[in-house]
Amino acid sequence: MRILVLHESKFERMGYERAFDHGEHDVVYAGNADRLGNIPARIRCGKLELAPGLPVVDQLRPWLREQSPFDRIFARRELLIMPAAELREEFGIPGMRPATALRFRDKVVMKEVLAREGIRVPRWFPVAAMPEQSPWSGKVVVKPRDANASRGIFVCDDYAGARELIAERSREPGFVERYEIEEYLDGPVCAIDGFLFRGEPVAVQVARYVGTCLDYEDGRPSGTVQYDAPDLEKWACECVRALGGETVTFHLEAIMTADGPAFLEVAARGGGGHLGEMLFRRSGVHLHTVDMATDVRGELATDLIAEPAPELYYGDFLFPGHVYAGAPVSVTVPSELLADPVLVTHRIHPEGAPTTTDPGYEPEHLAFAGMIAGPDPDELESWLTRLFASITVVPR
Repeated sequence: MRILVLHESKFERMGYERAFDHGEHDVVYAGNADRLGNIPARIRCGKLELAPGLPVVDQLRPWLREQSPFDRIFARRELLIMPAAELREEFGIPGMRPATALRFRDKVVMKEVLAREGIRVPRWFPVAAMPEQSPWSGKVVVKPRDANASRGIFVCDDYAGARELIAERSREPGFVERYEIEEYLDGPVCAIDGFLFRGEPVAVQVARYVGTCLDYEDGRPSGTVQYDAPDLEKWACECVRALGGETVTFHLEAIMTADGPAFLEVAARGGGGHLGEMLFRRSGVHLHTVDMATDVRGELATDLIAEPAPELYYGDFLFPGHVYAGAPVSVTVPSELLADPVLVTHRIHPEGAPTTTDPGYEPEHLAFAGMIAGPDPDELESWLTRLFASITVVPR
């Protein structure tokens, strides 16, 4: 089998080496020089360097026309889901097509589909179709239809404020077409990560946010803690199936309102930070590895599923680095927290080293990040709250 991987992650984090045999299959990794450089030298593969900032499809289309046909294209990062789908359709390669990928990328489209299925979603309008009069009372969220990780989101106090913001931003090319408004719903936000095989759940795990992705984007720490919520897991799977997901990894976010869950958004990839590792430790399923191996084999890769360990719940914490715009930082962590057995793993940004300008969730790019574990989710959440109040990050 010939496999093309759109590579924008750490090689070992994606589990490519376990997902398919590089000696048996002809594998080509396409990515920028930095990402290609993290592929171990022992791996038998081809490498295609892509220019950063240029459309992936435009770079790969002429190259693919000159190659022997590929049997699979893998993309494990959200911004590569649609390019991979477009290339599959154009070159007749099995896998997710653009019509389905759009339902996992465009926040207006996904809400339209789910609302027709009777699943609760916040009220919304594309910016291009906003009504003159306020469609609801209270706060209004102005957000990109296709962004991830809460980037580019504004929360306005009321509809008048949203209209004023949009009038100012509408001068920017593409703003009107790319943005939507959404009803602000009050309540905790949860992440549901999982993998479906032919519509049936293989592994699904709920985690509640301590802090939010929007907090993180604004420079404040954020974290998650796993907990048991079978009804919410079932509901999330219903959402994914309604969007056309049959054999797919997903990361779905929901708002837990007083009247039950409301859909927020979903992506056809695993969650960021430590969510993938947390799910693996609790369920035995490494989402990236099992998903890709199942795709290559055409059957569920049960041999790659480890024994679950449900006696522990896991959580994580993320202190952003991108808000320091490349400046070095000094991170102060109380020694008793670092010695606490609750702490499974952690990384402190090296003293004097520049921070990243990438607003992603990769732990090696953050000021301070780590994972915790224990038998009681409430105690883990309390531990994170103490941690957030105890850490200082000072730019130098």
